[in-house]
Amino acid sequence: MAAMVAAISITGCKKDELPEVDEEELITTLRIKFVNKAISSDVRTFTYKDLDGPGGNAPTIDEIKLAANATYTMTVDAVLNETVSPAQNIKTEIEAEAKDHLFVYKPTTGLNLTITVTDKDSNNFPIGLEGNANTGTASTGKVQVILRHQPNIKNGTETPGSTDIDATFNVVIQ
Repeated sequence: MAAMVAAISITGCKKDELPEVDEEELITTLRIKFVNKAISSDVRTFTYKDLDGPGGNAPTIDEIKLAANATYTMTVDAVLNETVSPAQNIKTEIEAEAKDHLFVYKPTTGLNLTITVTDKDSNNFPIGLEGNANTGTASTGKVQVILRHQPNIKNGTETPGSTDIDATFNVVIQ
């Protein structure tokens, strides 16, 4: 009798009934673009690139240089996995799964930079692919950019979920 119950239990569980696993993304390149709202020709793009992923070789990271006392439109210009050919555009996936992703921006204390996320998902939570960056007087510091993967648990804060990428840029406001 026990063998019959076990056999029914084993054959009764179909593969398509298993919960879907939403894997973290492999991201090797993050590019952020800043456009000065007062001078539209002032376009600045900065890249974080770690072709072998976390660990291994150190990433190459551009220094973000912005004008003092300015307002920029900020856009995550590219999120790529360049370990495959052609490179995989993860940004498209983030846009399609906006309810599961959140970019978080953390300027260090003393850096006169404020970043305000302006885009929202269908639940009215921030996404972080778009925002405004406001600079104050000349200063230096860092800004940490984190992409959180929050499938079915996104609540508008950084806490839930796991990290897809964690990139820290040196910043100079001059």
